[in-house]
Amino acid sequence: MRTIRVTIILLLVLLMIYQVLGCGRRVRRPADLPPLTPCVISVTFGGEVMDGVGVLLTPEDSSVNKWSAGGLTDSEGKAKMVTSSAFDGVVPGNYVISFRKLDKPVDMNAPPSLIPQKYITGISKETITITTDQSEYILTLDGLQK
Repeated sequence: MRTIRVTIILLLVLLMIYQVLGCGRRVRRPADLPPLTPCVISVTFGGEVMDGVGVLLTPEDSSVNKWSAGGLTDSEGKAKMVTSSAFDGVVPGNYVISFRKLDKPVDMNAPPSLIPQKYITGISKETITITTDQSEYILTLDGLQK
């Protein structure tokens, strides 16, 4: 009977430590994060839907908007965009959009991305304007490499 009590007390202590350390806590919304608008971006490359494509929205002017957003396309080629990896939606505004689709990331001899270089983060010049009156955007890009 004493062993059961000690075990219960130990479990309660571990649960309290878990809560105090924040392991079960949600990320708090930053006070300066503007309202977000729902955003789903559908992506096709060379006429084909691709799943597992990383989509990144980087603000064109970081002095106006510092909030990047990203998502990963599903089997229908749709990426639900999330700001700061935690908050559903996007701050309305102008963004540079880039893409990444890894092919066998563990193989050092594999190409770094199936997406043409002109669409890669840091190189892409593609832009998109996210507005509050539109929640879905369809992008058809050329140059799919297989």
